Amino acid sequence: MPTSAPLADSRLWLPAGASHLRPRAGGEFVLYWIQVTQRAHDNFALEYAIEQADELGVPVLAYFSLRPDYPWASDRFHTFMLEGVIDMAAGFAKKGIQFAHFLDQRVQGKGVDHHANLKALAARASLVVTDWFPTFIMPRQLKQLREAIDAPVVAVDSATVVPAQSLEKAFSGARHIRPVLMKDLDSWLQPVPNSTPRHTTPVSLPFEPTVVTEERIAALVAGCPIDHSVAPARGWRGGSVAARTRLDWFAEHGLPRYLERNDPNVDATSKLSPWLHFGHVSVHEMLLTAKAEGPSEQYDKFLDETLTWRELAFNLCRFEPRHRTMAAVPEWAQKELSDHSDDPRTLYRDDELEFARTDNDLWNAAQRSYLRDGWMHNYMRMLWGKSIIGWTENPERAMRLLEHLNNKYSLDGRDPNSYGGILWCFGKFDRPFYRRPVFGTVRYMSLKAASGKFDVERYVRSMG
Repeated sequence: MPTSAPLADSRLWLPAGASHLRPRAGGEFVLYWIQVTQRAHDNFALEYAIEQADELGVPVLAYFSLRPDYPWASDRFHTFMLEGVIDMAAGFAKKGIQFAHFLDQRVQGKGVDHHANLKALAARASLVVTDWFPTFIMPRQLKQLREAIDAPVVAVDSATVVPAQSLEKAFSGARHIRPVLMKDLDSWLQPVPNSTPRHTTPVSLPFEPTVVTEERIAALVAGCPIDHSVAPARGWRGGSVAARTRLDWFAEHGLPRYLERNDPNVDATSKLSPWLHFGHVSVHEMLLTAKAEGPSEQYDKFLDETLTWRELAFNLCRFEPRHRTMAAVPEWAQKELSDHSDDPRTLYRDDELEFARTDNDLWNAAQRSYLRDGWMHNYMRMLWGKSIIGWTENPERAMRLLEHLNNKYSLDGRDPNSYGGILWCFGKFDRPFYRRPVFGTVRYMSLKAASGKFDVERYVRSMG
């Protein structure tokens, strides 16, 4: 039995048609361009960068830039990531790895461009290593960098337990992918190596790195041309330190109550999805900690949610380029929703939904949890999403609204799990049920029936 998770070839995403990469001769360093794995530990991309740098006899330079023009950029997400930068800087320093962060504050093209910084560093590198991620802006950024520079670029999968590339087809549901993931799980679910490089020669930088301290974060964010109407999320702090604190609390206090996880009034879920999305904690660390500390029945349920459903979503985004649209929904579900699009229903405007101004107190409370806290309980997300389908003229508008509201407000939005969850509301990964108005045979969930599952009034009060 291995004592650490292997850095298998199936974690390496090479350019199309390439069977191996040849580092460029004469490079000064191996550049680790951080995108979504925003941590200095339990990081397969960093491990690969260190391995290659040691073989070449050069140092590793870790570079992270925060751009202002990503979709839904706001104070909420910038603040969370900058809090993470503080922990990243400390983590890389502990390993003797030079870390450079650049906060792009350009306004209308004026100022230093993070793209120029990245290209300048890549031009001097023997090899560029970055993070693999199958959705949002990351696939496009990877493609653009490969086209813009001569140095080889390899993306490394630190996001999944079982390497996504080892799954050679798309899976239609949890029951199909589950046995495949479980088959060799003991080999994959091992501690991630945490090496230190042999060479630590300082690298000269073509830009002035942004210094991030706790005291400076608010001012730094205020100076960025982003959406300042979405405030930092109440009760959340970015970074690996806060993630580890929550993980330890969950393993000791939340996991023993995990079978009560569908009650939003009970703190029985991990709430680690924001940190997991930004890479402040690894899925390996989460599962291994829970396995060591938690009761076996509860751990098995947590494993299924964290491994099966999450990696099913990564598999979806890898194989289905249309995962942001109704085209990714099964044909039977598309037909059912289309056939019932003229059914009478209550309709709400976009602003009534966004700002929690419907006639349903429970739904409004769920939306307020996004507006204020940047996180929503998973059971409430299902009710929330299904309700929007029932309150819009057609499924296409509902899909756009679900994506927009989730990605604008949720700390864990813009993620494969987001799209897996959104598409599930429309029938993805599901089966037909009894026919109903509006939904046809697509699964229906009732806000009224929620009162039989948990204390609705208590939940509404908790959301103000």
